[in-house]
Amino acid sequence: MLRRAQRRAAQAFAQALRPLGIEGRHYGVLLNLVKNGPLSQRRLIDLTCSDKSRMVRTVDDLEARGLAVRRPSPTDRRAYAVEITEEGRALFAEASLIADEVAARLLGRMDEDDQELLCTLLERFVVPSEN
Repeated sequence: MLRRAQRRAAQAFAQALRPLGIEGRHYGVLLNLVKNGPLSQRRLIDLTCSDKSRMVRTVDDLEARGLAVRRPSPTDRRAYAVEITEEGRALFAEASLIADEVAARLLGRMDEDDQELLCTLLERFVVPSEN
């Protein structure tokens, strides 16, 4: 059921983002850059549960669109930090509104208490236990 729910949500989100010319993977990187500031590709891989080759392609896509840039890391000469651009911030703002609309549509058949319960249970599910 979790896989089916994830697939349904991903498909709905992908379809809604299509007019902006981005995919969920792009949105995930932009979200993390907005929340955390410039990040290494390694950190983005960890935060988005991606892999190296997919992250390179995603950041390449964002750079080609002018939504993000790679700059030398101020703390590690060997690494680059990915930074969101003003164009990226503007597109992210649009995409966030779309994300909210998609979430509201997907959760619309649940009352507010059920939505809250679902979020609570999913948070428990994805956070690793300390054991």
